[in-house]
Amino acid sequence: MSHRAGRTPGNSDTLELFVDHVTHVDCGVLDPRSGLSGHTWLVDATLTGQRDASGMLFDFGPAKRLLKREIDALIDHRLLVPRLANGIRLDGPLITLTAHDGAGIDYRGPAAGVAIFDAEAIDSTLLERWLTERIAPQLPANIDALTLALREERIDGPHYHYCHGLKSHDGNCQRMGHGHRCRLAIAIDGVDQPEIAQQWADRWQGIFIGQREDWVETDRHGRHHFAYRAEQGDFAFAIDAGRCVILDGPPTVENIADHIAGELRHAHPAQHIAVRAYEGVGKGAVARRG
Repeated sequence: MSHRAGRTPGNSDTLELFVDHVTHVDCGVLDPRSGLSGHTWLVDATLTGQRDASGMLFDFGPAKRLLKREIDALIDHRLLVPRLANGIRLDGPLITLTAHDGAGIDYRGPAAGVAIFDAEAIDSTLLERWLTERIAPQLPANIDALTLALREERIDGPHYHYCHGLKSHDGNCQRMGHGHRCRLAIAIDGVDQPEIAQQWADRWQGIFIGQREDWVETDRHGRHHFAYRAEQGDFAFAIDAGRCVILDGPPTVENIADHIAGELRHAHPAQHIAVRAYEGVGKGAVARRG
């Protein structure tokens, strides 16, 4: 890589500055194999270069703000689409997927709700390279290289992934089709029930959670259609009914936890139920019944 201005004269030491978990991103991904999946990736960053006149490679405060701002703006709370994948078709704002098992998904929404990739599949390696190409040119002149690493949170117990949209949210959660990868814990009468939690997690792999008032119809192919108008624009989604959960209220993590607790209450009417549901990393809700 060529020499860049802004370095301390005579200083040839190459250093690395690392920022672990500079941000985490919550995305939905279209995949011909799995259909729809929710993902949460933690992002670590390493900057390589030489110290500037202040003796620093890059002040941590500005470095973290820049990296988080750019990464979040590019992929966070979006539906990621590999446009070269078999079964995916783009027609203006309409994106359709015919999965390997024949299930169909339709998405329509503002451009800000999606990220389109010239690729056959979306994975962490692709995203690392794609993000680095767009962010590295914005770094100070004494930075020679940026390395980004996307990783999933280590979850030893039950977990699931889903996609949704919150039309009344004043931020990017209103974008229909973004998703999360989440821990799940269930207790009955104060005793953890990992087997029951795993059963729920198995049922909720790759689902779309919608609100009943946003449900428009079920078509002749057995797909549920959802639509709403939010501050960022009009969103619409269609997906096989077997891959949906419909809640009476908005699909917030509070209502998701309460939905599971309510279902468990029917099966255990005389017992105390506690459901701890996460939304991505480090946040969530606890619902109790009984």
